[in-house]
Amino acid sequence: MSGLYFKSMLVIIMIFCNFPLLQGQLLKSYLIGESDQVTIPFVYTNGFIIVDVIFQKILPLKFIVDTGAENTILLKREHAEMLNITYHKKIKLLGSDMSEEVHAYICNGSFLQLVNTRSVRHNIIVLEKDHLFLEEYIGSRVDGILGAEFFKGLIIRIDYKSSQLTIYDPLKFNTSKLKNYKTFDLEIINNKPYINCITEISSGTSVKTRLLIDSGAGLTALFHHNTDTLLTMSDHIVKGSLGKGLGGDIEGYSGRIHRLNIGDLYFNNLLSSFQDLDETLIAKDKINRNGLIGNLLLERFDVIINLAHSKLYLKPKKNYNKTFEFDKSGLTLFAYGENLNKYYVKYVTEKSPAADADIRPGDIILKIGFFSYKWFTLRQLNKLFIGKTGKKIRLKIQRGDEIMKKEIILRDLFK
Repeated sequence: MSGLYFKSMLVIIMIFCNFPLLQGQLLKSYLIGESDQVTIPFVYTNGFIIVDVIFQKILPLKFIVDTGAENTILLKREHAEMLNITYHKKIKLLGSDMSEEVHAYICNGSFLQLVNTRSVRHNIIVLEKDHLFLEEYIGSRVDGILGAEFFKGLIIRIDYKSSQLTIYDPLKFNTSKLKNYKTFDLEIINNKPYINCITEISSGTSVKTRLLIDSGAGLTALFHHNTDTLLTMSDHIVKGSLGKGLGGDIEGYSGRIHRLNIGDLYFNNLLSSFQDLDETLIAKDKINRNGLIGNLLLERFDVIINLAHSKLYLKPKKNYNKTFEFDKSGLTLFAYGENLNKYYVKYVTEKSPAADADIRPGDIILKIGFFSYKWFTLRQLNKLFIGKTGKKIRLKIQRGDEIMKKEIILRDLFK
């Protein structure tokens, strides 16, 4: 993905049980063998990193690489049932609304293998029911989430330009070869990487923020604005759905912040998301962050996350801090159908161009301009809606039995 979208597809998964999830017996030397490093190709689409995984040495699946999720999760229980997987414990998970409980199973010692790696035993969580429907969000097949525990004690490089994930043996990793990289300290909590940044929501008011480095979030940055009194939301914000979680839609706001500093790297007028967190969880220290940094910001760099020695290396791309492009329609489309090549309107932002055109949730997209929906991927459709202000996009839609023509005139939603 080119960093041209701002479709916030955040997945929040929290363990909610009274016993620890057993850790997988994953040895870094076993994962990559005797090699100094292995390279794994991935598909980068709509802000998500998707890799091929062989499950139980036989079943090819697609997993999201998610440093923001501690555990590895199989979304579709039918894959486990197909292979007669034994469940060791039934657990409860706390959903994205921080209140609704959903059920899942712990499965110890499942075999997982990535391209060019060995097959390793790893503990996974199997959802009783897929509550996320990530395929609809992303427009691409997704069977599971590869959590941070899978990469425990390793060094991983994310090359967004080449769509390659490289895993290094920490004992053989040579930092002297890192040219033009900036080095930052990380804090590793429950296998997940956190970095301290300086955030200015408005000019002149800065606050130190602990942000999760989250490769499973298809956004630039998100702030939990009720974790610090100085993280007050921007003046010009838009309310809407930030994405999908276990308990349903994740509600929040989008708006610009004055500045985000990662050391001496900075982003001005950064379009960000804002989300309230449950005050009870904050009080009990269940939430240990002020927000997160997602792929749409990370893709501006060559990224190396050193989980073995708690370091982050960032190599800025040219014009890394140029203005982020974003949706100017107010439409959020979902994919559906066997091949995920049909599209319908999931959300319409209030007072947006799409709302002005009387486009509604549930409307089915038939044509864009003169072209059938069949000519487009979800990513291509999203890209259309980030065009220049004033651009007109004509749509043919279906609402029930009625066929309609609509015209959207793109404009900045945050002015």
